Amino acid sequence: KAFKLAPQSGKVFADTANHWAKDAIAAAAANGIVSGYDADTFAPNEFITREQMASILYRYAIYKGYDVSAAAELTNFTDADSTSSWALASVRWAVGAGLISGKGNGILDPGGTATRAEIASILKQFIENIATN
Repeated sequence: KAFKLAPQSGKVFADTANHWAKDAIAAAAANGIVSGYDADTFAPNEFITREQMASILYRYAIYKGYDVSAAAELTNFTDADSTSSWALASVRWAVGAGLISGKGNGILDPGGTATRAEIASILKQFIENIATN
């Protein structure tokens, strides 16, 4: 199922009202795939963190009806306790589903920003392991 909205429908955050991606943000927010920092703030030009990316993919997988039952314990990561409480289920799923494997040396880096290469790798794993099953 694709998510589509009529023009000017869905959630428009105050800081996205004149942004070039306003319609995409509104559609994704209306379908529960993305959320803002608060009711008025989406921060469209901020970098994305690894845990935010995991959360977006997790909510998209739920939206599409994909299996999200995979859940890994994060005890192998020395920085697992730095995962935000709101992102814990998403990060556990992303690790359990093989989307995120950490950065080596026991580092998960959930609050670190994701590089373009990391995003490409995560999306490749999502397509191969989640979207095609």
